[in-house]
Order: sequence, then C-alpha cells, then structure tokens
Amino acid sequence: MKAAPHKAESLKTAHNLISKHNCGKVQYTSDLSTYRKRAKAKFAQNTLMRVMAKLNSPLAAKYEETQFCSYSLIQNGNTFTARYCKQRWCRICNRIRTGKLMNGYSDAIQAMAEPQFVTLTIPNVPGDKLRESIKLMLNNFRKIQDLRRKNKQPLIKAIRKLECTYNPDRNDFHPHVHLIVEDLQQAEELKLAWMERNPEALEYLQDIRPAKEPIELFKYFAKLTSKGSKDIKTYKGKKLISREEYHYPEALDLIFQAIAGMRIIQTMGGVKMVSDEIEEIESVEIENVESDQALWQWQKIGTTAEKYTYDWVNIFTGECLTGYEPSEKEWKYSKRIRYLQV
Repeated sequence: MKAAPHKAESLKTAHNLISKHNCGKVQYTSDLSTYRKRAKAKFAQNTLMRVMAKLNSPLAAKYEETQFCSYSLIQNGNTFTARYCKQRWCRICNRIRTGKLMNGYSDAIQAMAEPQFVTLTIPNVPGDKLRESIKLMLNNFRKIQDLRRKNKQPLIKAIRKLECTYNPDRNDFHPHVHLIVEDLQQAEELKLAWMERNPEALEYLQDIRPAKEPIELFKYFAKLTSKGSKDIKTYKGKKLISREEYHYPEALDLIFQAIAGMRIIQTMGGVKMVSDEIEEIESVEIENVESDQALWQWQKIGTTAEKYTYDWVNIFTGECLTGYEPSEKEWKYSKRIRYLQV
C-alpha cells in the first residue's frame, strides 16, 4: 500500500507554486456553496477540455492548462487559495469574470436614462472568414462613432459585447454583438447606422428591447454547445420543441482562434471601462469550515466507468470538500461531443 504523502512537505511544495504571487490575499468571503458551484463548472468542462487539448491547434496547450484550473486548493485556516487559467472559455474563470463585470458596470447601467438591450448581427460566415468578419464588425462601430463625432452628434453611449455561435447544420458561424445602450433614441439610431453599413444583414434580426436583465450581457461570449435540426426529437411522428445540444470541439477552436487578442467587452461614448481580468492566484475566505492546514486536489471519485464524479479531496485524510454529485442532465451534458465531418 502506497504511503500517504508527508503533510508538511506536501503543503510546502504546493505553497511554493503559489507564494510568488498573492497567496493569502483574500479577494472575498463566501461559503462552501462557492466551491460546490465551481465543482459543477469544472465537471461540466472536463471531457471537452481533454478533447480540445488533443486538437492540432495553436491553443492546445491553453486548453490543457484549463484542465488544471483550480486543480489544487491550499487551505490555511479557513482561507482557500487556488491557481486559475484565466482563459475565456473556462467556465470557472468566467464565473469570477461575470461577477466582476456585473459589479463593475452596475452603476453605469443604473445611470442610463432608458437602457436598451440591442442585438446587431451580420449573415453567417464560414470558419476561414470568421476573424476577418469580426474585425470588420468592430471597425464599423468605430466608424459609426467617428461619423457622429464629425457631425457633432452625441456619441452612442453603450457597453458592447462580442459573441459568436456555431450552426452545425450549415457548418458556419454567427458572429453578433449585444449592447446595453443609453436610451431608445440612441438604440434606434445605432440600428439604422448598422444597417447602412451592413445592408446584407436581415433587418428583423436587429433587435431592440428594454434592458430588463443586464446580466445577460456579461455571460459567456461563445456558447459551448450547439443545436442541429437533426437533433430535434419526435414523438408519434410529431416534432418536439426540445433539442439535444452537443459540443463541437473543432468549431469551438475556430471561434477561440478567431477572437484571440480581441476585446470581448468594450465601452462606447464615455462609459468607464471595467477590467475583466482575474487574478492568476486567488484566495477565498470560506465561512463555516473547520480551520486546518490542508492540501485538496481535484480527483475522480467512484469505482465504475458508468458512475463517478469529481471533487477536491484532502490528500491527507481522503475527505471530499463539496460533496458535489452531478445530476443526470449534467452527466449527459459533459458527454455530448461530436466531431466535424471533413
């Protein structure tokens, strides 16, 4: 039987991986539910990231890095410290990033006279045209503002977010932009200017509605699953509304390559920019947790291939940190992966 690792040496080795940064600097205080939700996010992306790390992609090493995001937790008293991958596709990092953006922009949105949620699109494009098309879209916003400045019109005041989805039926991509705009007049003027520069875009897809749920702006820029028409379920010859969704690793990789180095969230018209960067090392103070010196590592738990989960396990005691168990829906979600037919 393999001997348990020596506690002091194991903690020292793990601590040295982090201590050069901000180990021990507490970003916020929470409870154990924070790590239970984090366990759910990490489980959901496990299989996908393993597959994407094996792609012949310039981002393969970064996908592998995401597999080890928040892999080890160092407990010092009731403070837990972890290392994060900071990648845009990481569900764990995006949970932190979304919270920062919501808090950072809440005052700016509340100060808007009549905030409108605006969606502006262009026709779908093939993968080899995706990056070029996104650059053109973003350049059009600069030209719209420049023209208003030249004509001495008030600049469009907004928070803008780039998004992209994949269509498995057509094997093409749908880049689009969501914005929260100052008021209805500016929203309508922006839509008109957009259509003038993108006459091939379908007018009915350019949407304006009251911004009742601003949180939607700060969610993921790329949905990790896609629906196809062949996945529509039927019952007694009738089509059902619900559809299965699948991960398409190669398509996601094309999206991530296309937006490399670009800003996902950008402000317009004087709205103060909020950084969406997260710390590589983060310490969280967890309430109602027994104070200890411990090292927790993300491990597979279970004895069969059909029934297992993951959790952070205390390497000294074997105790599980969160007790997270995936639901049937979460289990199926993690396994739905399809490859492109080329």
